[in-house]
Amino acid sequence: MVFFKKNEGPEHYEKWYCVGIMTDNGLEDEEYDVLSKRILDSVQNVTVISDLVRVEWDRDKLRALNERFGDPSLSDPWFIINEFIPEDIKKERKLLEKTHKWKRIFGLLSPIEYMEAETKAAHDFDKALFYTDDADKVIEYIIANS
Repeated sequence: MVFFKKNEGPEHYEKWYCVGIMTDNGLEDEEYDVLSKRILDSVQNVTVISDLVRVEWDRDKLRALNERFGDPSLSDPWFIINEFIPEDIKKERKLLEKTHKWKRIFGLLSPIEYMEAETKAAHDFDKALFYTDDADKVIEYIIANS
């Protein structure tokens, strides 16, 4: 998960968004850079853009996501938009620390484990707002709902 802070001044948006870019096998760095740059150059209120690999996610959650959006036939990459809710990220971090209490006490929780927990919270498919395979529609959705 990559966090971007575009504006150092006060945040003037009511909503901030997370965009998951999902593919079957993950994106090459260049592909990720092109897609994320395209989105970030067009909208200012996206804080997280993640490269999501489909096989690493729960099949039931993916099935529910597809059903919720009318079983679209999408091609790679898929874009999943969620509202960025800092409290959800904090809850997931605390759950990780509670679940792995001893690892936390001895400082053995890795940054990767924290990143995985944060990604899980930022891209909760049950709370997805929009789902498409068109980057332009991602940009349109965020602009229309900001």
